[in-house]
Amino acid sequence: MSADAFSKLKNAVEQKPFSDTRMSTAKIATKNNCLSTNQIFEICKLFSMDDDKLKYAQFAYDFCSDKANYYTISEVFAFSTTQEKFNTFLDAK
Repeated sequence: MSADAFSKLKNAVEQKPFSDTRMSTAKIATKNNCLSTNQIFEICKLFSMDDDKLKYAQFAYDFCSDKANYYTISEVFAFSTTQEKFNTFLDAK
């Protein structure tokens, strides 16, 4: 996704007041594009709860252009238990 398009996506997600609408907006945009690991990381940071970050990161995996770097997404999680869940997810891919 181009930097300009990503900036618009990020702004659209940020403007949503609730986590569920942020998630649906992020998922719709992600489904129609190919994002880098860094872009997915930045979208994850827009969610306050680790569970939401994890849900989005798991969803976005199939739309990532550089899966070899996807392990770096684990740094976005605040809790080690969420990091472990993410790593288990990646290990299964």
